[in-house]
Amino acid sequence: MKRSIFRFEAQLVLLATLCLGLVWGTVSYEIYRSYHDHIREAQVRTSVQAHVFAEYSRSTIKRINEFILDIRSRWTGDWEAFSELVVRTQENIDDLTFQVAVIDKDGILAFSNLAKPTDRTDLSEREHFRVHKQANNADHLFVSKPIMGKVSGKWSIQLTRPIFKNGQFNGVVVVSVSPDQFAAFAKKMLVSKDSAATVVRNTGEIMARYPAVDAGFGLILRDRPFLNANAPISGSYRQVSATDGQERIFGFYTLPEYGMHFLLGESINDILAPHHAHRNAVLLVAVIASLLISALFFMLFHSLTARETIRQQLMTIFELSPDGFVSFDTSHRVMYASPAFLSLTGLRRDDIIGVGEQAFSEQLARICIEKNRFPDITSIRESLSNEEGNKDRRRPLIELAGASTRVLEYDIRISNAVSVSQILYFRDVTHESEVDRLKSEFLSTAAHELRTPMTTIYGFAELLLERDFDEASRRDFLDTIVRQSRLTVSILNELLDLVRIEERRGKDFNIEQLDLRELLHEIVAGFGIPEGRTPPSLPIAATPFWVRIDRKKLTQAISNVLSNAYKYSSTDSAVEINLSQTPSNGNTPSQTSIRITDHGIGMTPQQLARVGERFYRADTSGKIPGTGLGISIVREIVNLHGGNIEVESTFGAGTTVTLQVPTANDGTKVNSVKIND
Repeated sequence: MKRSIFRFEAQLVLLATLCLGLVWGTVSYEIYRSYHDHIREAQVRTSVQAHVFAEYSRSTIKRINEFILDIRSRWTGDWEAFSELVVRTQENIDDLTFQVAVIDKDGILAFSNLAKPTDRTDLSEREHFRVHKQANNADHLFVSKPIMGKVSGKWSIQLTRPIFKNGQFNGVVVVSVSPDQFAAFAKKMLVSKDSAATVVRNTGEIMARYPAVDAGFGLILRDRPFLNANAPISGSYRQVSATDGQERIFGFYTLPEYGMHFLLGESINDILAPHHAHRNAVLLVAVIASLLISALFFMLFHSLTARETIRQQLMTIFELSPDGFVSFDTSHRVMYASPAFLSLTGLRRDDIIGVGEQAFSEQLARICIEKNRFPDITSIRESLSNEEGNKDRRRPLIELAGASTRVLEYDIRISNAVSVSQILYFRDVTHESEVDRLKSEFLSTAAHELRTPMTTIYGFAELLLERDFDEASRRDFLDTIVRQSRLTVSILNELLDLVRIEERRGKDFNIEQLDLRELLHEIVAGFGIPEGRTPPSLPIAATPFWVRIDRKKLTQAISNVLSNAYKYSSTDSAVEINLSQTPSNGNTPSQTSIRITDHGIGMTPQQLARVGERFYRADTSGKIPGTGLGISIVREIVNLHGGNIEVESTFGAGTTVTLQVPTANDGTKVNSVKIND
C-alpha cells in the first residue's frame, strides 16, 4: 500500500511537471507562432505593396509611352512647330515628366523643351541613344538607368523610342522622368520611417529609391532572389539593405516587359515590435499560471494522497473479491469491470469498457448457452422494480458456454452516486448449481431404480391378496417378492453407504499402515466365492506391499470389484489379482496398484466411457443382479484415500480394474489409463 501511495505521489509530481511543461510549451509555441505570423504577414504585405507599386509604375510608363508614340510621328525637324506640339500635348503628362527631347540620327540634341534652339549637345554616347542606334530598326520602349542630365542638370530616368523616316533610323524621342516620380507613390504605402521603396533594373542597378540615398544611384545589387534567371514574378525575401544597412523584409514584383523590379521593404524591428509586446505579455501570463499551478498542486497533494489511499484500499478489495462487479457511468456505459468478472466470463477489458449497456448485454449474452442467456439490462431493472420487496423471487442465473460450464448468479443495484448509475454484481454458483443438479439427478435416478422392484413387490402382493393360486404359483410369487425386496434393501444400503461416504469425506477413515498382501488374503478368505467357481489367484511376492489405508473401506471397495468380476464372467473363467508399485516422481507420491482382471463379457468403448455413473449397468438384460452403484462407491473410497481408479476393457475378452492407493514405500512403475473422476 505504501508503495502504491508513493507511486501515486510520484505520478502527482509528474502531472504537475507536465502541466508546467504544457504551460511553457504553449508559451514557446505561442512565441514561435507570433514571430512567424508577423514575419509571414510582412512577407505577404510587402509582396502586395510591391505589386501595387509595380502596377502604378506600369500605368505611368504606359502614359509616357502613349505620349511618345503620339509626338514621334510629328517630328519634322521644325523646332518651333514641334515645341508648340509638345506644349499642347505635354499637359497630359505634365505631372510625370519635366523634359521632352529629340536626338537626331547622329546623336546631337535636335530639340529640348529645356534648351535653346541653338544648343547642339552631343548625346551620342548616352545609353538610351546607343540602344536604339544599334537595334537594327527595332521599335521598342527603352527605360534607362538614372543619369545626370547634360541639359537639365538633374538625375533622371530616360524613356525613349526610335524615330523612323522612310523605314530608316532617324533619331530618338526622349522623355525624362525624375526618379522621385516612382518613389513618390511608394512613399504613401510605407508603414514606418524605416521602410523603403526601390526600383531596380534587370542588371541590378538601382533606378529609384525612397528615402533617397545619394550613394544609392547607380549602385548595383547582387545576389538578390528577383535577379535570378528562374525567379518568380513576385515574392519576398529577408536581407540587410546595401544602401543603409537596415535589415528588412522586401516584397518584390517584376515587370519583365520593361526589365524593372519594384521593391517594398519593412524594417525587421518595426515588423517584430508587436511580436515583442505580445511575447512579454505571454511570458507574464505564463509566470502567473505557473505560480497558480504550483500552488494548486501543493494544496491538492495532501487531499489527493488521502483519496488515493482510500481508492487503493477499495481497488484491493475488488481485485481480491471472488465476486465480479461491473459499474456504469451516468450515460449507462461501462466504466469499470473487476478482475473477478473478467476471469469469470473470459471477456476482455478493452472490449467492454466504454460500451453502452445494450452492447454489453449482447456481448455477455453471446457467451451464454441459449436456455440461460443474459437478458437486457433494461429488463433486469424493470424486473427489479416490479419485484421490489419480494424476497422469494427466483434467483437470476446465467450459464456460460465453453469447455467447462460455469453458472453465475447476477443482480443489479441502482446507484445514487454522482458518477455511477448502476452496478452489476456476479457470483459464481457453479458448484452450488452442480450440487443441486446432482442431487436432483440422484434422487430422480434412485426413485426410478427403487420403483422397479417396488412395483414388482406391490403387483405380486396384490395378486396374492385378490386371487387364489395353487401352491406352486404362490411359491413362485413369494420368491419374486423376496428377490425384489432384497434388491430394494441392497439399493437402499448402497445409497446410504454412498451418502455417508460423500458427507463424511473421509473424516471417519481410520488410516493405518498395512501389508496389502495380507489384506488381500483376508478379503479373499472372507469373500463368498460363487458355487462352482475357483477363488481368485493371489500375487506371490517375497517383500511386503506397505500402504496407508482404511482397512474396512478398502476391503469394501475390493470386494465390490471382485463381485463384479465374478458376475460378469463365465463359470470356467479365472479371476486374477496382481500387485505393483509406482515410485515417487517429483511432486507425485508413490502409488500401489491392485489389478483385478476377469475374462468375462467385457465392455464396448461406449460402455467403458460410462463406467462410474450412478445406476449405470453395462448389462441391460436384467439377468445379472446389481444396482449400478458399486463402482461409484469404489471410486469415492479410492479418491478419498488420495488414489485413482482405472478401468481397461475389451468387448468379449474381459475387464481389468486397477485401484491405486498411497504407498508407504517405493515400488515399480505400471502404465495404465485413468478414468475421468
